[in-house]
Amino acid sequence: MNRKNIIISIAVFGIGIILYKLLLGLVLPIGLFVSLGYVLKFLLKGSAPDSVKEASKIFTNSDNSSSIDNIVEIKPVEEEKPIEEEKPIEEEKPVEEEKPVEEEKPVEEEKPE
Repeated sequence: MNRKNIIISIAVFGIGIILYKLLLGLVLPIGLFVSLGYVLKFLLKGSAPDSVKEASKIFTNSDNSSSIDNIVEIKPVEEEKPIEEEKPIEEEKPVEEEKPVEEEKPVEEEKPE
């Protein structure tokens, strides 16, 4: 390689390291802190008005609901009566065994004359 190519490759490598360090050391933390700020602002902004509204509803709610309106009647469940008592199943009779087949006698070979 020429000296020129070696110098160019070292410069590219050095610039890559500088950009890498700059990205991880400066840009990424700034982006994370900015996004964290937006998330915290959203959470604080969203929860404060909701709690004030809920508290005001509790104090301004002057309707006195009677406990009779909230009662629910539960009817007892009727037990099911057995329809029919199970009848015992008749035992199956064993199948009659087949009669043993008589063994075949070997055929006698004809004697040649």
